[in-house]
Amino acid sequence: MAKRITTAGWLKDVNDNFAELDPSPSTTYFVDTVNGSNNNDGQSFENAYATMAKALSVVATGGKIYFTGDIREQLTGSNTLYDVSIIGVGSLHHPDKLTTEHPGACMWRMPASGGVETTPLLIVRGRGWKFFNIFFDGPATAAAVQLVRTAEGASEYDASHASFIGCRFTTGQNHIENNGGVSNITIKGCEFRGSTAVSIVTVSGAGIAFPLNWKIEDNHFMPDNGFASGNAGHIDMPMMNCVIKNNTFGLVVGDALYIDLSGGEGGNMVVGNYFAGVYNTADYLKAEASDMWLGNWCTVEAVTAPTGFTILVPAA
Repeated sequence: MAKRITTAGWLKDVNDNFAELDPSPSTTYFVDTVNGSNNNDGQSFENAYATMAKALSVVATGGKIYFTGDIREQLTGSNTLYDVSIIGVGSLHHPDKLTTEHPGACMWRMPASGGVETTPLLIVRGRGWKFFNIFFDGPATAAAVQLVRTAEGASEYDASHASFIGCRFTTGQNHIENNGGVSNITIKGCEFRGSTAVSIVTVSGAGIAFPLNWKIEDNHFMPDNGFASGNAGHIDMPMMNCVIKNNTFGLVVGDALYIDLSGGEGGNMVVGNYFAGVYNTADYLKAEASDMWLGNWCTVEAVTAPTGFTILVPAA
């Protein structure tokens, strides 16, 4: 479990990596859902806030929020806040004993009462938000996190340049949603399981633009192993110039597609992944001639995947 620390020190994560905490009291805030209080100043774990809503109400552009415990909130971020980092300090497990032992989980899920299953846990509307080491448990008929982009202008929303690093997503309908065509999204080292629809998905077509320059790398999309831990679909997005690289894709639940890039502008690279299932357009769909599907490993040999190593797009 990560160490609890004040603003003067270092954060040690579950992988024994170290990151220096920002010592500036004007940009860094702390949330502890068990021991915190919104009457505190939020400047250390000893004086942490109790809710993420309180931290988001005071954080400035470029600010950081470190949290531990069990966030039970549904929130919408400001479109005028850029480069906000939300960092879980603890292990990615269910907070079963938080009220007594407080083992340091860093989970975000539906409110204990009064939650809306059709609303995401978090709607991001500002650029450059970053999420590290967070366990998201999504709502039944919405996303865990929705990234929004609207038309340009004074009231523009644009959640482009977001990052999800080392996070875990479980259950719910979708895990990460693109609404409007956000660009330059990084999803790295994450785990996706139990989605009843699609883990990473576009929900509004191209909107303002096609999803551009997404990097989906080194993630694990859980298999359907008889315990419904797999996803109904893994990626369904009309992408443009994106990279899907070095991921493991387990069997999907039912007959849904693993990766569906249809309707995009192409130029995508799907390389170095490990695919379960049959490598054809019944399981994988590549729609644009300029996409590259190369150097993936699959479990079933085919014309496009001799000895299980892909050299062409999925076969019809």
